[in-house]
Amino acid sequence: MTSERRSARRSMPLVALFAALVASRAGVADGSRAGAETFDEEALVRPLPDGKAVFVAHFRQSAPLASRHFESFPKAMAQIARETRVAEAELSFTQGRWDDKRWGRAPVGTKPIGAELWASFHAPPANASVRSSATYSADAHSEDWDALTAHMGGLFCASLSRMNAREIVVEPALAFSRWNGARDATRSTRRKKHGSLPSESVCVENLTPFLKLLPCRDRAGVAEALASRTTLFGAPYVSMSTLVETTKSGDDGEWRVVLTQTLTVALDRAAAQETTDDAEKPETRLSRLLGLDRKGKEGISGACVAARLSRVHAETHAPFAAAAMSDVAGAPREHTALCERSASKDASKALVRLKTWDLANMDARPPFANGNGFFDVKLSRDAGAPEPRAPLVGYAPEFLAERHLTGSGNRDGGVSIELRRHLPSSDRKPHDTRVRVFQALPWYVRVFAHTLKVTFDGVDANVAASRSVMDLERNPDASSAPRGGDGEVEGLRWSPSRDRTRPSVLEAQLFVPSSVSVVRVSARFEKAFLRTEEFPPDANRGFDVAPAVVAFPPPRVIRFFRNLEGMDALESPLLDRMEGLVVGGNTQPAEVPERVYLNGLLLTLPTPDFSMPFNVITLVCTAMSLLSGGVLSALTRRPAWAGFKEQKAEQKKKLAELAKRAKA
Repeated sequence: MTSERRSARRSMPLVALFAALVASRAGVADGSRAGAETFDEEALVRPLPDGKAVFVAHFRQSAPLASRHFESFPKAMAQIARETRVAEAELSFTQGRWDDKRWGRAPVGTKPIGAELWASFHAPPANASVRSSATYSADAHSEDWDALTAHMGGLFCASLSRMNAREIVVEPALAFSRWNGARDATRSTRRKKHGSLPSESVCVENLTPFLKLLPCRDRAGVAEALASRTTLFGAPYVSMSTLVETTKSGDDGEWRVVLTQTLTVALDRAAAQETTDDAEKPETRLSRLLGLDRKGKEGISGACVAARLSRVHAETHAPFAAAAMSDVAGAPREHTALCERSASKDASKALVRLKTWDLANMDARPPFANGNGFFDVKLSRDAGAPEPRAPLVGYAPEFLAERHLTGSGNRDGGVSIELRRHLPSSDRKPHDTRVRVFQALPWYVRVFAHTLKVTFDGVDANVAASRSVMDLERNPDASSAPRGGDGEVEGLRWSPSRDRTRPSVLEAQLFVPSSVSVVRVSARFEKAFLRTEEFPPDANRGFDVAPAVVAFPPPRVIRFFRNLEGMDALESPLLDRMEGLVVGGNTQPAEVPERVYLNGLLLTLPTPDFSMPFNVITLVCTAMSLLSGGVLSALTRRPAWAGFKEQKAEQKKKLAELAKRAKA
């Protein structure tokens, strides 16, 4: 009887613990209904001209910002958002450059080579003990930036600590802000900071932390297609971006943190092409395109268990077609859109098809030998039609931008930005537009402000009479209606550099009429002399200059008809971002401008001959060793050593004589 009571007493704490766990689980469930954590994963594959294909993996997570414990959202990102009071921050790692002329616009935008970070921050609350919102100074802003770079650099294994204000960090006024293309500047009340590291190498060490932020990592779901690291980093273009936002929901006023991760990779479709019996339709499997066959995988095994949406999209147009290798994901949902072709002689419309498969419909059966348990997409091309050499008009950019250095020598030089109108079809008529140019140069590139020149088809614009970009939004008489005539510099912001203190910043808003084909922005500069300790280890290679940014109004992209008869509208954060819409905003425009990153520059500065110190040190050491050896030999040599043997012989002789005398 006693043993039964003891066992009952021991079981009571276990029952209480189990009840507490059930109650806490119910509380978490109730809390999740009030402020649920969401995770959406999507993928898009699109054939490109010139034998390439683009694959986009898109992940979006959201959770309450005030939560201390999360089910699927990465806790590290929430802690960084709370500590740094970040309102919006985007970090990208990119290898290679997207070819706008051959491939058209990227599905979700492009990024510059290397590493780039830009962010805006919330002011602290008014009742804060330090740094109230009214006294939110530049020093406090820099402290938040330093904390953000330290946390993000440690999280993504990148040397973001090099983003210091002395060399590359600037505060843009127009760039990285929402803009609908109107004349008045849409400037945010929050200050922004921007830094770029063109020489930052991108490797697996950056991809691994990127995947660790996902609930299923690369073990299931869309991220399972990113298993082959050699294929990703062997592509001509690969970019990873991580966007963190803190927003306030309109229903209950709850602050939420939103994490959006995007990976874009351009792959060689011709190299992954398979030989089939049907020679008229060369095929390429998505798993082979991504190198999953080398990993022993036949496709995606299923959706991530934490995903609310898990979908794969295939966007094609003639002569391309897409189909699933098996029916494990069910029948696809098809959407269409019309777009002009790129050939000027063919004025017909191209039918763009979008097929969407839901990975949540996949069977839970184990995979069979024939691959029926995996999801894979087959891309085929009609061999009777020629390979497209140019993108569709809806994908082609309106302007092509390039940047190059001018001048020669180690003292003076110049930089020139050229925008050339791109009309791939005779049916595409030019129209008036506005362009924003952002250029940041390091302090050792001393730009002369009086040499700044803006030309429209070779005609110089009056730069001196242009107003500041800060005054654009304070012009009530400013009209955004199309105007004719010559181009105009509507706004200009110039911040000169200070030696070893801050870089120079140029921001301009230009009005480009439909009659203008070429726009050039150029300036002359002087190269500074650096100290010996300021040179990198590979000084003779040169210095990397961060790419310039050209912002265009939101483009007129292809939009699919998502409202099919008898079906609900297709919910897709990836398609919303591709079409320039607010995520979940019911066709509300997001007013996100099209940002084009220009090519990076390699600048050579006056460099001393670093071999001369080595030669001087070697010569001096050799002379000193010879001199020291001779002096040491002269000081330690004794002159009596030459007749030492004769002296010893005479001493022995005298001693022998003395011994004889003593005996006598």
